[in-house]
Amino acid sequence: MAGTKLNPLFRGDSREYTLAFTDSEGSVVNIGDWTVYFTLKKYAWKSDEEADVKKDITEHTNPSQGQTKIVLISSDTEGLRTGIYSYDIQIKKADGTIITILSGTLEIKADITRRTD
Repeated sequence: MAGTKLNPLFRGDSREYTLAFTDSEGSVVNIGDWTVYFTLKKYAWKSDEEADVKKDITEHTNPSQGQTKIVLISSDTEGLRTGIYSYDIQIKKADGTIITILSGTLEIKADITRRTD
């Protein structure tokens, strides 16, 4: 699935994205030996080293049931500028196969409240 627009996120907020993997017949896939990559960039042409947010998930919520989470915490998003960002989610299987499973945009909105204590 390409071109998926995620719900807007306020700068400084946390969010979790739950992923569940199945094969073409709908059967659960064991993802215990997979790495899931989430990359968010204001400018898609930037290198991954310059990504605004990047997550490498190797410990999954329930790998034998094909479930994992991408967790963005407040510190991941608090320094982001407002605007539209590009993201993708890739998987890397144990055999080295890399597949982009989702890509699209995420709007970062300005938060009004900046104090947290």
